[in-house]
Amino acid sequence: MTRAEILAIGDELVHGHALDTNSTWIARELEALGIEVLRHTVVSDLPGELEEAIRSSCARADLVVATGGLGPTEDDRTRGVAAAAAEVQLVFDERVWQQIKDLFAHRDRSPPESNRLQAWRPETAEVLPNRWGTAPGFAMTIGGAEFIALPGVPREMRKIVEASVIPRVRERFAATCAFSFFNLHVIGPHEAELGQILKDLMASDLNPRVGVTAHKGQLTVRIVGRGESEDAARVAAEKVVAEIRPRIAGFLVREGDKDLVAAVGHELICRGITLAAAESCTGGKFASRLTDVEGISQVFLGSWVTYSNEAKTRDLGVPEELITRFGAVSEEVAAAMAAGAAERSGARMAVSVTGIAGPGGGSVDKPVGLVCFGLHLDGVTDTWQRRFTNIGRRWVRERSVLELMAAIHRRFEGDG
Repeated sequence: MTRAEILAIGDELVHGHALDTNSTWIARELEALGIEVLRHTVVSDLPGELEEAIRSSCARADLVVATGGLGPTEDDRTRGVAAAAAEVQLVFDERVWQQIKDLFAHRDRSPPESNRLQAWRPETAEVLPNRWGTAPGFAMTIGGAEFIALPGVPREMRKIVEASVIPRVRERFAATCAFSFFNLHVIGPHEAELGQILKDLMASDLNPRVGVTAHKGQLTVRIVGRGESEDAARVAAEKVVAEIRPRIAGFLVREGDKDLVAAVGHELICRGITLAAAESCTGGKFASRLTDVEGISQVFLGSWVTYSNEAKTRDLGVPEELITRFGAVSEEVAAAMAAGAAERSGARMAVSVTGIAGPGGGSVDKPVGLVCFGLHLDGVTDTWQRRFTNIGRRWVRERSVLELMAAIHRRFEGDG
C-alpha cells in the first residue's frame, strides 16, 4: 500500500484566517488512484516548523503533497525549506523565469523583481509547470519519499495536479489497492446515538472502514471499502452498506455525494414542481440556501419572511384568531402559512417554518428549540414539529432549514 500525507502550509491556515480546502480535494484525487492518505498536517511558514513537518512526513510516507508557500514574497519559504530538508542548494531556473516573463507579457505587463523568487528551485527538483499562474510546482526526493510542492491557489493547484501530478503518480506508484466510497446521510439522532448503533462496524482494523461525521445537524456515515480491484472494493463496501441501511432506516435521508440542498433543487427542477416558502424563525435562510442551486429559478417562485404576527396575517392570510388561539409557533399556524404561500404564489408545493430560536422567548409549554413545519402539495398540507436541542440560536435555525430540505427530499422518495 502506497502511503501518502498532505501538508497545508501557511500562517493564515494555522491561525484560522483561511480555510484549507486544498487538502480534501487532493486526498480524493490520490485515493482515486489507489493511494491511501494517512495524515493531513497544517503548518506555519516558520522555517524550523516547516522543515520539521517536511522531514517527518517524508520519513513516514511514500508520497507527500504540499500546498502553499510558493508565492513571490519573503514569507513564501517552501522552496528554501524543502532544499534544506533534502540537504541541497537552491538554483535559479532561467526557463521558469522566462515563463513568468511570458505570462506577464501576455497581460501587457512586466513582472516585478519580486517574482524572480519564484524561479528558484531546489537543485534536485523537477519543475511542474504552471500555465495558469506565476508559481510553478516542483517534485523531488526527500528522505526516500516523493515530495511534491504545489501553489496554494486552488485553481492553479488543481490544474497542475491534473496536468502533471496524476500522470506522475500513476507512473511512479503502481496501484496496489483500490477504494470504494459510500456516503449515507442521516438526520435525527445524536452522533453518540448513531455511533452506538454502528459500534460493531467501526473498529479500525475492519474492511470496510466505517466512520461518522457531523455537519450542521446532518450526520454522514462514510463507508470506505478496500480491495485488490475496484470491483472487490465495491463489493466489500456494498456488503456493509446493506447491513447498515436497516439499522438507520428511520433516520436515513439520502445516499451519495450530492449535497442535500443540491439534491432537492435537482429533484424540483427535474419534476417541474414549482415551490414557494414562508419563513419566520429562519429569516429567509431556506430560500437563501435553495437559490444557491443553479437553475432553481425554473421552479422556485418566491418566499415570504413573515417574522411578526402582523406580517403572517397581512402577507400570507393567516387568521388572527388562529394565532391568538394556538400561538404563532404551532402546527396550525405553520399549515396556514404554507397554504397561504401556495395560494399567493400559485406554486404546486409550499413549505413553512415557525419556531423559537432563542435565546429568549421560550416557555414551559413551548421551549426554545420548538419549531413547527408545514408542507403543502397539490392542495394537501402536512404539518409536524421538532424540539431541537437548545445549543444556540444559529443551530436551531440551521437545523430547521435542514429539516425542511429533508422533508421535501423524503416526499420525492415516497413518490418514487
